Amino acid sequence: MRTDSNHALMRQLSTLRAIPRWPARATVAELCSTLLEQGYTVSKRTVERDLHALSLMFEITADERSKPYGWSWMKDASFCCMPGLTPAQSVALMLARAHVDHFLPQNLQRELAPVFESAERGLMATGWRDWHRRTAVLPSAMALIPPRISTEVMGRVQSALAQGVCIEADYRSKGQNSARKLRIHPLGMLSRGPVLYLVCTVFDYQDVRQLAMHRLAKVALLADRRREPMGFDFSAYVNGIGTTLGASGRILLVARFTRAAGEHLLESPLSRDQTWEVVEDGERVEVTATVEHDDHLEWWLLGFGPHVVVYEPPALRATLSDRHHLAALQYDNMISK
Repeated sequence: MRTDSNHALMRQLSTLRAIPRWPARATVAELCSTLLEQGYTVSKRTVERDLHALSLMFEITADERSKPYGWSWMKDASFCCMPGLTPAQSVALMLARAHVDHFLPQNLQRELAPVFESAERGLMATGWRDWHRRTAVLPSAMALIPPRISTEVMGRVQSALAQGVCIEADYRSKGQNSARKLRIHPLGMLSRGPVLYLVCTVFDYQDVRQLAMHRLAKVALLADRRREPMGFDFSAYVNGIGTTLGASGRILLVARFTRAAGEHLLESPLSRDQTWEVVEDGERVEVTATVEHDDHLEWWLLGFGPHVVVYEPPALRATLSDRHHLAALQYDNMISK
């Protein structure tokens, strides 16, 4: 059975954990409710006494500009009442900040700032202190500067996703000069290269769409709950055909690459069923693989220029042939002028 002093100590630790970091605030009534959920039945007066006592030892403060007063951890407060991070936890946090910070909601980024700082300090005396600076993820295609996304737009979209509610926003489609107002059911966010997309449905339609986040404006959160298409699973969507551009189904690709251009495919295959053989007296490598026929595949193949020839399927071969022919004509026309 816990003694009264132990009970008070555990209650005060729970109170500290329930106080948000500035600029968020928690009133005494909200803290009482949180403590009640954790099994502590206390009066508002007891919580007020605890808070004033704790404020003498910890970096918590009350915003007295308006009633009811709200309590917060100070902006730069350290996590002195929290257990220390292990080196593995610290490395994971630093890698997350370096590589996936664009997926962290803005309010969580502010709240996690002291945690990241604690992780960095904890690694200073270890051999892992520079790990996040000695690892990198480079794009396999042309590196582009990410389009600017309004912090207000990002924050409201992230809030809508977290709360499971709809948003109303102006959206300008690619190639259009004007925007139109949409009622959007947010389903998730994905990153493709430098661009962030909101996966969603609009109005009462069931087809899942991808809206470029940087083309959203005047985002407003609505009270209505979002509606998901029947059977929709975001992970399955991301791993399936839903994320491809201009997808027209899977095909059996047969293509011959020069040895220099195709050698990397022997180490990083296009698919699990890929096969290959050396042809044309060792000059080329013929690769056969089942792949998704979409815009990315065509852009990728076109990027090899004369170093690849597609044999199958005939329709893809004809498409690439036409594009190469058109490009050659454009270059010829420039030279003749």
